[in-house]
Amino acid sequence: MKLTNLVLLILVSITVKLFAVPAAPFLITFAQPDGSTFRAHLKGDEYFSWIETDNKMIIVKSKKSGFYEFALIKRDEKNRLILFPSGVTVIEHGNSSLKTPYNIPKISRDQLGQIWQNKIDERRNIEMVPAN
Repeated sequence: MKLTNLVLLILVSITVKLFAVPAAPFLITFAQPDGSTFRAHLKGDEYFSWIETDNKMIIVKSKKSGFYEFALIKRDEKNRLILFPSGVTVIEHGNSSLKTPYNIPKISRDQLGQIWQNKIDERRNIEMVPAN
């Protein structure tokens, strides 16, 4: 009986850990296409992740240029919040935090939470198509 309870407890604890996998909790070095690098934190989980500087600016990779750029927030065609590149490339200035000379608004935790919830909802609403 004790062995069964122990096995059950181990299986439950493993299963709970599999529900969400957090991103790396340490600074990561990112490389730009021109060879320059910067360090930032990877945040989020398997549903939604983003890159964040020490001063809480959000960074995304531009599909168009291939560079990491500071992020802005907008609404997509379904009126959901999304992150998109601002056109302002991330550059590390000496030993200081990553900064931008532009007045890019910070993205709030509430906005990131809305994006995260939308990503979870999208996964739940995937249509299952039978295999032929």
